[in-house]
Amino acid sequence: MKLFSKISVTLSFALIAVSTCYVHSQDIEQIGKQKRPTIGGYVSANQILTFAHADTITNSDYTGYYSGSLNFTYLGVNIPLTFVYANRMGNFSYPFNQFGIHPSYKWVRTHIGYASMNFSPYTLNGHLFCGIGAEIDPPGIVRASLMFGRLRKAIEYDTSRPQQIPSYSRVGYGIKVGVVNNQDYLDLIMFRSGDRASSIDSVPVALQILPEENTVMSIMAGKSIAKNLVFTTEYASSYLTTDTRNSSDSSGKSILKPPTWFMPIRTTTIHRKAIKANVTYSREKFSVGLGYERVDPEYRTLGSYYFTNNTENATVNFSVNMLKNKLNLSANTGIQRDNIQNSKLNNNTRFVGSGNINIVPGEKLNVNMSYSNFTSYTNVRSSFDYINQSTPLETLDTLNYRQISSNYNLNTSYVLSGNKDRRQTLSLNLTYQSSNESTGTDSTNSSDFYNASASHILSLTPQNLSISSSINFNRNNLAEINTTTWGPSINISKLLLDKTLRTSLNFAFNTSRTGTVTNSNVFNIRAGSAYTIKKQHNFNLSLLFQTRKKPGQDITYTNSTISFGYAYNFNIIKPKESSKP
Repeated sequence: MKLFSKISVTLSFALIAVSTCYVHSQDIEQIGKQKRPTIGGYVSANQILTFAHADTITNSDYTGYYSGSLNFTYLGVNIPLTFVYANRMGNFSYPFNQFGIHPSYKWVRTHIGYASMNFSPYTLNGHLFCGIGAEIDPPGIVRASLMFGRLRKAIEYDTSRPQQIPSYSRVGYGIKVGVVNNQDYLDLIMFRSGDRASSIDSVPVALQILPEENTVMSIMAGKSIAKNLVFTTEYASSYLTTDTRNSSDSSGKSILKPPTWFMPIRTTTIHRKAIKANVTYSREKFSVGLGYERVDPEYRTLGSYYFTNNTENATVNFSVNMLKNKLNLSANTGIQRDNIQNSKLNNNTRFVGSGNINIVPGEKLNVNMSYSNFTSYTNVRSSFDYINQSTPLETLDTLNYRQISSNYNLNTSYVLSGNKDRRQTLSLNLTYQSSNESTGTDSTNSSDFYNASASHILSLTPQNLSISSSINFNRNNLAEINTTTWGPSINISKLLLDKTLRTSLNFAFNTSRTGTVTNSNVFNIRAGSAYTIKKQHNFNLSLLFQTRKKPGQDITYTNSTISFGYAYNFNIIKPKESSKP
């Protein structure tokens, strides 16, 4: 797979060189319209220097972060190329390098390098891979998608890095073919993926890191039964082997089994199914529908990062616009149960639902309320993780997620005063989430998460000045541990030099405590500027000074970060259109 990775990178750079040359192929429909190709894009470089000081110890760290895009267009052919490179040390265990090219021509779109594709929720669902892919949707009734690539790289077990989880190299491929006619469609999906057991050395048994393989097949269909009445469904069958080192098992014959030459059935292979169906009747002002979903226990596909299984639910949904679109109501409600094969000691049947209310009585007030207790996933980072981050790359360091079982949201905004010269706005955001939290391993913890923020924004148009102040609150209840963080922030931004120079200054303070014990007090000062020359050259400079103080300790931790970036937008060849009509 190292060779495969090198080939992908080499091919990407080769395509850069090729795309800077003229293309001599022609499209008869475009002859006389576009005389020459267009080539443009951007390149950017960001340098980050960090100094950390505690007592008499000072450490420094340097990061270079580079990205770019090159786009070639000629006679209907569009070839975009992007790349990202970082020599980030610190929290990164390896450089963050991704190269991808996505050529498209009319009804053909291809992917080379890093990409993600979506076949269906139960098969391949947004998993990042490094390889090749194509999506074909020609005029007519036939369409298809296919992919092949590495889904996960090999990571050796390292005793010096206990936080680094080892993994086998994982390769996958899949195909989706179908026919479509207006709202009627039929798609067949096959996705196959597996780990290479020889890609890493043995790992401790206690870690339970085992080589897996998976074959999942699915049928998706949709049919317009009558005017405004549509039926959709998907049925998926997944064979998952949790340890490919086990012996084969030839017992049991089934027409749904993959042939043994394609995927051997072993003693650790499990077969699980999933089905989802919906029927919806819709008109201009309202819609109503029925839904059913059933996912077997332990159903899993290696083409998706997270999955909810062992559930069955039947729901009814509706939406309606009222009062000349000033009031919008939508809801999805029903019954959900788990333990659908009686594999657990306890059963859980519960009412599930989601609802959304949006109220816009006038130009000044906007209110949105929503609720859901359907299982979903979200990033675990709170607003203070972004407020206190020392470098812009910290948001790339985490794959943590939260499995949400209940979610309440209230978002309101009110315009205190507004005209062309002066505008004041108040906003309030409240969130409550009940969740199971994971950090990338199989361990989970139940927790309650509260977040609240209130802000005031003043915009002075003639002065090109904006002043915003806010107060943020975050609380996380995990088992018997309660963590609370809160604090105010003020941000001032102003445009200078005929709006080519954007400046900003931010002050933020927050205090964090566990139970009744204060953990730390954090104070941030951020200053930034961004300058644009002729819409092509973009410079940005930011400075951060941060102090962390733990009550009861004499040591104050300080962090200073300087970030400088430059981006250049270019057009190597601009379009030149013919004067012909």
